[in-house]
Amino acid sequence: MNWSVISAVNNEAVLGRCLLSSQDISSAREVILQRGYASAAAAYNAGIEKAKGEILVFIHQDVYLPEGWATDLENAVRLVSEADPNWGVLGVWGVTAAGGHAGFIYDGGWRRILGHPFDGGQEVESLDEVVLILRKSSGLSFDPQLRGFHMYGADICLEARRQGRKCYAIAAFCIHNTNQYGMLPWQFWKGYLQLRRKWKAQLPMRTTCTEITRWCWPMMRWNLVRVINLASGRDKPPTKRVQDPSRLYRQLIQSGAIAPPQRP
Repeated sequence: MNWSVISAVNNEAVLGRCLLSSQDISSAREVILQRGYASAAAAYNAGIEKAKGEILVFIHQDVYLPEGWATDLENAVRLVSEADPNWGVLGVWGVTAAGGHAGFIYDGGWRRILGHPFDGGQEVESLDEVVLILRKSSGLSFDPQLRGFHMYGADICLEARRQGRKCYAIAAFCIHNTNQYGMLPWQFWKGYLQLRRKWKAQLPMRTTCTEITRWCWPMMRWNLVRVINLASGRDKPPTKRVQDPSRLYRQLIQSGAIAPPQRP
């Protein structure tokens, strides 16, 4: 498979412990590390220009790809392409039009596996930014007007749908070795408000962690609940990323939580 990895980088230590320690990354045609950009859209669009692969994998620096990930990706792309040659965007975690979630991933913030294995793709309304997959030949790109590093996953899914392309979650299991948020940062909610303005004719729209509506009630409710829980002591201190995601992966296999990779 002719694939390229593109990642926006601002933490070299996390990059080294997670993405660059991934065994399967060596099978990529290239790894394009984008440093010093003011937004994910700018970093990723510049990466598209540089990339020589057809399958473009945009991935967070704190993601660990276990052994066999590239094979899972290749199989999923093949099956989705057979069912829908005009697909727009793939990802490992998404939300359906009915409000359910689809994909297969370990989330470090919640310290648990989300989703389950499946073949091919499950159609979704939007995808989480942790891993996004495009075909270079599709001509899709990220909105340069979208500031910061949030909400671009939902945005590019909407752009794909505007072109008549569907988006799918796939079961390419990986570990998102992230810190847990106590409160989502203001930059996240600025992205929320920007998408609300841009896509007002399509409201309401779902993302993997909230819903964007005309009156912003989900945003207000989310923050109110978090403030109350934090003030009352109901919430535990936010969890931190692990130092060695490969060790975590081995523990998940040993515990039976996930199956070991299939070797030829």
